[in-house]
Amino acid sequence: MFTNILSGLEGFVVSYGPWAVFGGSILEQVVTPIPSSLVVLGASFFLMKGVALSVGSLETMFLTITFPAALGVTLGSLLYYGITYKIGIPFVERAGKYLGVTVEDLESVEQKVKESRYESLFLFAARCVPVIPSIAISLFCGMIRYNPRNYVIITFFGALVQASILGIIGWQFGNFYLTLSEGLSFIDNIILVILVLALVYFIIKNKRKISN
Repeated sequence: MFTNILSGLEGFVVSYGPWAVFGGSILEQVVTPIPSSLVVLGASFFLMKGVALSVGSLETMFLTITFPAALGVTLGSLLYYGITYKIGIPFVERAGKYLGVTVEDLESVEQKVKESRYESLFLFAARCVPVIPSIAISLFCGMIRYNPRNYVIITFFGALVQASILGIIGWQFGNFYLTLSEGLSFIDNIILVILVLALVYFIIKNKRKISN
């Protein structure tokens, strides 16, 4: 069963390539239980495994994974940014428990931004390295009515850096997986079980946070 799921998912990603990455990146910004790094890691694992590191392969990764992912993240994040830009705190108070974010979380982000003294640079760094949940950044920027143009620029280039890092990790993990699987036939199922359990863990953890 697990093998069939993995094969079907891999077939879908391979068939649609950058469109699958683009759509998945939008979805992961809208559907909060989906881990924000899952799409890029999975896509690079499926699409780049077995490919040797070179200038040409880096260009392929950029066009197939990194750029579509950054564009998808930017467009997907505009939903919650736009809502809080128009409505503000009342939206977070009503819908926050379903999104896994509270007003206190956003106040914590605001405090970190103030302590940084460089608002735009901090937000860019937060997009590059997921030290703060993506949805919290989107809601916070909307709540303080952060300049829309600057928000799009920071989100896109920050997501571009993050997708590049995650893409290389997933790519090299895929190569490592192929090397192991050549000598260990059962490694397929082990890796698959780990991936499935990790996804289930993230979803359960998010739901518990919402219920609390």
